[in-house]
Amino acid sequence: MAIFMRLWKQVSKMDFGFILLLSVIIILLGTFGIYFLEPEGFPSLFDGFWWTMTTLTTVGYGDYYPVTVGGRLLGIFLFIFGIGIIGVLISKTVDAITTFQKYKREGKLEYTMNDHFIYINWSKKTERAIAEVLAHSPEAEMVLIDTLGESPVDHAQIHYIQGDPSDEDILLRANILDSKRVAIFSDSRIEDPSLIDGKTLLIASAVEGLSKTHEKEIHTIVEISEDRHIPKFKHIAVEDFILSTDSVSFLMAKATIHPGTTSLFRQLLSKRYGNNIHELKANPEWKTIKQASEELLQKGAILLAVNDSMDFTDAINRELLESDTLYVVCHDRVYEQLTAGE
Repeated sequence: MAIFMRLWKQVSKMDFGFILLLSVIIILLGTFGIYFLEPEGFPSLFDGFWWTMTTLTTVGYGDYYPVTVGGRLLGIFLFIFGIGIIGVLISKTVDAITTFQKYKREGKLEYTMNDHFIYINWSKKTERAIAEVLAHSPEAEMVLIDTLGESPVDHAQIHYIQGDPSDEDILLRANILDSKRVAIFSDSRIEDPSLIDGKTLLIASAVEGLSKTHEKEIHTIVEISEDRHIPKFKHIAVEDFILSTDSVSFLMAKATIHPGTTSLFRQLLSKRYGNNIHELKANPEWKTIKQASEELLQKGAILLAVNDSMDFTDAINRELLESDTLYVVCHDRVYEQLTAGE
């Protein structure tokens, strides 16, 4: 018994690949061996494979069994060696799955897919942003980067990367070069606004550094605590900014001046209310903003802005270029009809 225990310990320490190879050899030996030793009792290779697997897994249905000396010796070999090897294989497989899930939960696995969104720094704002994106694009894949010991969210489409987001190696583990966009949220654990924006700037600089090194454009959106820091971000080519306090302040002011407008703002900001803001390329047939606005309205879409301008005072005469980007509010169904010919 002691000999068998020592042998079991040695087998358990073997590499998974070697154990897998031994298992395959034993299964093939049992399948082909019983087929050739007892062709009448095992008329096909599948019958031999079935008997081998039920023997190795100790199920033993009894529908197939050897009757010759050679067949029974093969069965004894499978009892002594095969069952132990298969047991180790199953044990190592379960351990590998458990380890994989542990590493994934702790953010230690690289992300290898592409066309994903990357969110940096976890907070309630990050959670709401992710929920909104999933409401708009249920198939979206996302990567969250933070220093937390474990992933703060359990979702099949959200991959967690643990580490310092200002470290380029951590960003590369998130496959940032093949991502669609990167959103950097302010670290809510820091109180000083200057220190908050300083950390955000450090992360944005790391992203921009990778962009230049690999000659790949990375669209980055950053949350900033104070607008006086915007020029520093523009210096590293970041163009999309979200001010932490301005959105709330502006909405409160609008609601104070025009009571009841908060529901309108919520509809504009959230896909969950039905309509959504969509981006369109200008139709070559549209010569002016007025013409574009009227035709869009007839199809069920409202023109909000052209490029970054919402000033339509000269809409009648202002020429619309094919390179212009239009932002409209409409239902997803209408948007699909508008883009069907693209």
